[in-house]
Amino acid sequence: MQPMFTTNDSEFTRLEGLYIKETNPPPQITGVFLGVTGVTGECVRGPVAREIEITSPARFKEVFGGRDYGSGGVLVGKVWKTLVNRKFGKLVIVRAAAADAVAASFDWETAAGGSLGAEVLRIAAAWVGLAGNDLAFKISDATDGVADHFNCTIRYLGNTTPYKNCDVSTGNDNLATIVGDDDGNLVVLTKLDDGRPVNTFPGVDGADADGYVNLGETVSGFTSVAGSDGTIADSDFTASGKGIDLISTVKGLGCVLVAERSSAAIKASILSHAATAYDRVFLMCADSDTTSLANAKTDAANYRNGEGRVIYCFNHPYTLDPETATFIVREPCGNMASILSQIDVDIHPGEEDTKKYTADISRLSYPNLQREDYIGLREAGISALEQDEGFAFVSGVVTGLVPGKTEITRRRMTDFLQLSAAKVLKYNVKKKNTESRRRGAKALLTAFCNDLAANERVVDKLASGKAAAIVDIESMNTEAQRAAGEEVIFWKVKLISHELFLVLVTQIGTGVTIEAA
Repeated sequence: MQPMFTTNDSEFTRLEGLYIKETNPPPQITGVFLGVTGVTGECVRGPVAREIEITSPARFKEVFGGRDYGSGGVLVGKVWKTLVNRKFGKLVIVRAAAADAVAASFDWETAAGGSLGAEVLRIAAAWVGLAGNDLAFKISDATDGVADHFNCTIRYLGNTTPYKNCDVSTGNDNLATIVGDDDGNLVVLTKLDDGRPVNTFPGVDGADADGYVNLGETVSGFTSVAGSDGTIADSDFTASGKGIDLISTVKGLGCVLVAERSSAAIKASILSHAATAYDRVFLMCADSDTTSLANAKTDAANYRNGEGRVIYCFNHPYTLDPETATFIVREPCGNMASILSQIDVDIHPGEEDTKKYTADISRLSYPNLQREDYIGLREAGISALEQDEGFAFVSGVVTGLVPGKTEITRRRMTDFLQLSAAKVLKYNVKKKNTESRRRGAKALLTAFCNDLAANERVVDKLASGKAAAIVDIESMNTEAQRAAGEEVIFWKVKLISHELFLVLVTQIGTGVTIEAA
């Protein structure tokens, strides 16, 4: 007799034979990833007040630009400054820009000579800022040969981007489809009226020898707006819907920092957001590389967070600017973020192996701090960089308030456990509170702990070799609570500790007695 497949247990007794019943495997808890870094700060260009995932240096430059406006000079890209020469896991960037920043634009017409034609096409930078003035456009005959169609070619920093067969004739508008909505777009094309914009010609109506007209350029008879960076202020980071407010709530981040801006207002906003966070740490530091140790300790005392979600870093590092071959000083928060994005949650951010993540550092602002200096910084809840055959954070402490909750690893391991469990247990919410479901939840947490302990990660072991963890689904529950819809799982875990204070006891001398083994 052939085997019989069934999903109904009642079928088993109807006829002798072999039955095959396929079931779904039980769920299991897998660890969450806490290596995603959120950064908000000033950039050369790019969308403002919107979180954008960045997975490569090339993509960052495509969306947000690089060091400056493309011709050298003053360093404009503060996020670039934070990222350059450092390695990160995945990044989420929120560009901050001044409230009075302006996007460059130019309205093109249906005939040469400006006022002789009607404005039918607006070519505008896709982002606010002075960099938009380096954009130029050229209108030419369409590739498809249709008289009412046209090509619009954009030139920026020596590169060109063609948008072919555009159509804004009567009843038509295909500009949005042709340009698309990629975050790296340079321009937005907008139909202003029916018609066919006239071709640009070299030397006519502001066009250069190649037939390109710059956005924001003043040309008699045409409407244009010059791009401007405006004046950046702390409020452009701290206000509702701005940089810190947005990056603090992006899902899946492990740590958050503001790029190269550490004013009191910025740090106060970070502290406020840290108070309501449940899944990430926030980085801050002294506002200058010349801030003294005493002033840094006084400053850090203002930003203590009871849950250990603030990390105050000290000792600004120098790195080589690859574009100018000069050294630039930047905030140490970037180094801490780089390390946290590349290590497991149970790795101390200052252990010897992390020096490979600080290879960007050439020197420190305070290269000669002594043991007592670092003791004082640790007591103040400050993680400080030190040079010793490389560069590392001496203390991996949070700027906390609660004894026993002072280590970065404790905070990150706790988040790892809680968020990993929550990712699976959330599916129990609103389902029937049955004994089998409660036992299943207990089994999931127990197996998760045992697996971690077996691999010597996060959870410590008992002498028996089992995980140092207890999952209790009974003692904290009553029938009345369960009847009201409340279920409590008591989960007690001993974390793996770290050898923070390694003591080597020696006895060396001519009078030492050594007994044969």
